[in-house]
Amino acid sequence: MEATTAPRMQWTFAQWGIVVLAALQLAWATAGLIAEPSFHFGEGAPTKLVLGVDFNGVHALSGFLLFGPAFFFALKPRWAVLYATFVAAALVLTGIWAAFSTSPAGIFAFPDNPADAILHLTTGALFAAVAAIQLGLDHQATP
Repeated sequence: MEATTAPRMQWTFAQWGIVVLAALQLAWATAGLIAEPSFHFGEGAPTKLVLGVDFNGVHALSGFLLFGPAFFFALKPRWAVLYATFVAAALVLTGIWAAFSTSPAGIFAFPDNPADAILHLTTGALFAAVAAIQLGLDHQATP
């Protein structure tokens, strides 16, 4: 695994994987922000369903904060794997929390929390898969 910044044509699977997944999630968060731009907190905060998931400004902002850094972490192969691993863990943990609460941390409003939990768990699994595949490729490449 190379430690220097590589041109995009030489990026690893993990570098491409986190950029693609983050871009999709950022587009979804942007649509959510447009659909319900309010920054209200808690159980009664207004939300709009965007592709089946509850969104408002707070949920969109959390997506921007989580997925925006992917473009920086994609600059180095090792960083991409670490980012994918961290994001996978964060999404799975919040997905489990969302499965059991319509207002996780008293901040988010997830009236349709099963869909939100599925989004978090699925996206977390995809990021975990990116990290696992890259680690497998790196292991194969090691003599």
